[in-house]
Amino acid sequence: MLSSAIGSAAVLLVIFFDRRYDLHLDTILSTDLPIVLILIFSIMLVIIPGQILNSLLQKTGTIRHICTYFESFQLSRVKMASLIVLGIAPMLESITGFGVSLFFTVPILIQLFSIRKALLLSLLSINIMPWGTLALSTLVGAQVSAIDFQQLAKMTSLTSSAVFPCIAVLVFVLCHTKDSKFYSVLPYPLLLGFVMSGCLVFYNQYITAELAGVYSGLTTTIVGLLVGFARAGWRALSKLKQQRPPLKLFAQYLKLFAPYLILITLISLSQITLVHQTLKNLWVIQNGNVKLSVFTNPGIFIALTVLLLYLFFKNNRLHTRFVYDGVKRSVYPILGIMMFIVFSQLYRTSGIFTDMAVQLTHLKLSELTFASTLIGMFSGYLTGSNVGGNILLMPLQSEIGNYFNLETAFAALQNSSSGHSVFMSLPIILLTLSIAGTSEQVQRHGDVYAHQPWLVQRALLCAPLIYAALVIPFYLLT
Repeated sequence: MLSSAIGSAAVLLVIFFDRRYDLHLDTILSTDLPIVLILIFSIMLVIIPGQILNSLLQKTGTIRHICTYFESFQLSRVKMASLIVLGIAPMLESITGFGVSLFFTVPILIQLFSIRKALLLSLLSINIMPWGTLALSTLVGAQVSAIDFQQLAKMTSLTSSAVFPCIAVLVFVLCHTKDSKFYSVLPYPLLLGFVMSGCLVFYNQYITAELAGVYSGLTTTIVGLLVGFARAGWRALSKLKQQRPPLKLFAQYLKLFAPYLILITLISLSQITLVHQTLKNLWVIQNGNVKLSVFTNPGIFIALTVLLLYLFFKNNRLHTRFVYDGVKRSVYPILGIMMFIVFSQLYRTSGIFTDMAVQLTHLKLSELTFASTLIGMFSGYLTGSNVGGNILLMPLQSEIGNYFNLETAFAALQNSSSGHSVFMSLPIILLTLSIAGTSEQVQRHGDVYAHQPWLVQRALLCAPLIYAALVIPFYLLT
């Protein structure tokens, strides 16, 4: 929030002293202000219900019970870490977003690994960001760049295609033991990494972008469990069957995962052509190229999920403060993103972005491939949010793309590079440390924030591999 406020002040100073740039009050009131309000409203529609849902799941112990459930699988540590980082966490982050999946990953990984390894693995687990919060960042990126949402999502799945196999390699490096042979351990995380990337391409192409991250994470989790159960895992499942009859066991798991199943079902039903067209035209807010169909916004379905959980599950009605807590948690991210929207709009309206794009287009396309990836990664690192990064620099990237008739490709590169660099940003690192600080196991070993310098250093060391994973597919595509 502070960096965006300083940036806005810097823009105003540049406009004041440099006569090439100007702001017109009538343009601000007729165009810029409505665009800012529409973007903020669309983001609020998702963040507030998402945080309320997460608050409810925390208070009812749902997230804790899911952690316990996965801990019961007798899988090796590499397999368990791969399953969490490449399957389960992306699925949860795709539903809730804004690092909420860390409330699941941090506690369970701390049980399995040393504190430092658990923290770094938790950071790697949120790299689904372009599809986090039901693809909110991709939706916002499409709005600010005036590119079709589905087309941007499809292209993003291609520019991100090498990221998850690279994360699989990082998981292997972090988790394997010295006495284990790499050729017997590495195939499992690599398999899940390629399954995740392949599923993202498939689901964005043939299903719906909003649920692509959810379906991809779910598919990867199922594949990982099936492969993992090929040996020791089946013994754990057999023990569970002996403890409870299969029907009771199924009913228990159905109830446990009910919040996610309800949400996925509601969004899937909304994608039926007749339903989607009806909802799309019920309430539309538009100004220029920025358009919001309120009743197709993912936040509407999150709110419906919360309502259904409250009405039909008696245990949920015992908790009364989850709405207040969820709204309270929403204030800071909404204010932070709002400041970045203002900052970006000032840049765009004054003509600074256009001028910067013209200067950058003097570079060759191959040189821009390397420069634009760094620009995108910087925006994610600076803001700690894929949404904030896209709002900040998506207009610039799409302007660059216009000069080469590659607007969608450059917008997708911004979407991917911003989202996949959020894991090394200080806000996300601090969030991870604060969640870890509530663990009794961590509290016994002293101040968790003492690990911050090591975590920042290791996250930055992972950045070159992520950078290469973004540059190579984009270079091949263009």
